[in-house]
Amino acid sequence: MIGSIITAWKSAGRRDVAALSAVDGEEQGLTRSNFLRAVTAGVLSAGVVASAGRALAARSSAIAPVADLDKLYDVWQARFNAADLDGLVDLYVSDVTYVNPDGKEMVGQARVREDFQGLLALKPQIVLRDRRHLVYRDTALTTNHWTLTMKGENGTSQELTGGGIEVMRKQADGGWRYIIDDASRSAT
Repeated sequence: MIGSIITAWKSAGRRDVAALSAVDGEEQGLTRSNFLRAVTAGVLSAGVVASAGRALAARSSAIAPVADLDKLYDVWQARFNAADLDGLVDLYVSDVTYVNPDGKEMVGQARVREDFQGLLALKPQIVLRDRRHLVYRDTALTTNHWTLTMKGENGTSQELTGGGIEVMRKQADGGWRYIIDDASRSAT
């Protein structure tokens, strides 16, 4: 807030908060009334900046939420196959519990991002099939089987198969997101 006060003060033509120029014989220095004007200007500036920041944050996510649970697997698969890391991570809540195909448990979007970033660098393609979900209000338990194809170190195609069990919850923005994702089920 102090920064906002100083910025507002300077924008009003003041160069130095501690050494104000005399006006009509008034004493130089920071008077109570000048201080209150500065605080008011700073609070107003801070409010404008905070409002603008919230508006920018709301607009900065150009990724549309997936409101149809039946489409969530399709969207996840498309984003994975397109190596759309931001879009893929957006399908998870911030404090998601994720178990990767190796069985390693990770918590949070940052960890999911790290894991996917390494995997997506290999340019894999995945097919999700045998999709099922059970819904209770805003929470769904889902299962699937997957086949992942990618090039091995020697250039030959490798195929991994496995299954996933996920828990998804409908969020305030209307989109479904993973709260638990265990992709390690029977991975071979």
